[in-house]
Amino acid sequence: MKKTLLKYFLFGLFTAALFPAVGTAQIDMTKGSFLHPTIMTNGEYKHEFSIVLAKLPEDQVEAISSWIYAPLFAYRAKYGLPYGFNLKGSVSTNIITFQFRAGPQWGYDFGKVTLSLNPDVAYWFGQLNQFGFNSKVNAWSGYLSLLLGIEFEKFTLTLGGETEHLFSVTQKADDIETSITKNLLVGYSFSIVIEQPVWGDNFMTLGVKFNYSRFYWPAWAVFPTWDRFNFLPEVIVGFVL
Repeated sequence: MKKTLLKYFLFGLFTAALFPAVGTAQIDMTKGSFLHPTIMTNGEYKHEFSIVLAKLPEDQVEAISSWIYAPLFAYRAKYGLPYGFNLKGSVSTNIITFQFRAGPQWGYDFGKVTLSLNPDVAYWFGQLNQFGFNSKVNAWSGYLSLLLGIEFEKFTLTLGGETEHLFSVTQKADDIETSITKNLLVGYSFSIVIEQPVWGDNFMTLGVKFNYSRFYWPAWAVFPTWDRFNFLPEVIVGFVL
């Protein structure tokens, strides 16, 4: 699985570097990119639709089902504010679970390099009444990420690191309900994303994210344990709208 993800990303990276899209000579790469931590102008608006493919850890699912991917569909938006701030938000779902996430983004520009700090708060809930399950969940989470964006002639490259904290969670299975209301560090991740125009000024996102988590929220229905961190790789494919 790790080798497959790496192959996809390297293929995209070399494609971006060697085969620029037609008509990109006059395009500002940071203007067209979305996940790159660009300092937007006041009132500027960007949005993106993306699909995330993740691999669940084998010790959380049946061995016969360990190959199944869990797709996430996400709509993300950013709005430019004064003094280097952006306001950003997203809605993500894998059909049985929805997450609403929002927070400010503050960036500093070093020419072709941009650094940004991103604190987010998220509320998510889910319900599963199929396959013999009768389960519900709702929770509040917090994220803190640091992004480093680099602008190249034909694409942008964004490197990121993030921590995830679980503030509270309530799970219900049939008539049994459990709740936790304390700040827990439940995960951290590293990401590599490239963005480039594919036709005209329309941009595509391709990235990989390496999660180390003891509570991966899209997989709440398999009732994961929190005794150790699991490795959960993701492939990200997006289109800037």
